[in-house]
Amino acid sequence: MKKYYDKVFIENCLKQTKFESIMSSFTNHLFVAQYEKGEFITTPLQTDHLFQIIIQGSVSIYFIRDDGSVYALANGRENDLLGEMEIFQHQPSSVYAEANDDVICLALSTETSKEDLLGSCSFLQMICESLTCKMESITTKDAAPANLKQRVLTYMQYKCSDGELKGLEKAAFHLNCSARQLQRILNQYEADRIVAKTGKGAYKLTISSHFLSDK
Repeated sequence: MKKYYDKVFIENCLKQTKFESIMSSFTNHLFVAQYEKGEFITTPLQTDHLFQIIIQGSVSIYFIRDDGSVYALANGRENDLLGEMEIFQHQPSSVYAEANDDVICLALSTETSKEDLLGSCSFLQMICESLTCKMESITTKDAAPANLKQRVLTYMQYKCSDGELKGLEKAAFHLNCSARQLQRILNQYEADRIVAKTGKGAYKLTISSHFLSDK
């Protein structure tokens, strides 16, 4: 992510969004965030808690379950909001937002701006409308179809620290398969040099699976 604090650039981006009248009172908090294709805009591990408005580009928003299943929550486009829940609570989740192409967002820190944001009725109405639309979308979504081999890669990439699976029995429980099935898949991935064995019952991804980027 690249950040820009040029006031003219910020004002030009603000004019491109339908929320200009609402966000104009927060110009002192705003900056422009730019993301490259494939870059994560939000992840459960991020330390910067940001509220963002998409100005340009498109974003895939998805949820990763513990068994490696992928739920596509939404496809964010111009004027869509990201990080609404960060305004109310900071807790780890399994929601990811990934840039489908080069993306530009108007952003502000929810930590430093929280008091001002919560004091604005028009801003809170905007948030409620956005969350309502997302909830309606979620109720019609199903998990993206994926076989066990795909789910193993997803599990390792998103659910294992540094992409390293430790403990076959525990991982097999989360993946809803037997330890023997999981071992067979890991052996094949090791032969294909997709994972490397790091110890007893431990394997680490050697390349990014790009499971979702390739969809």
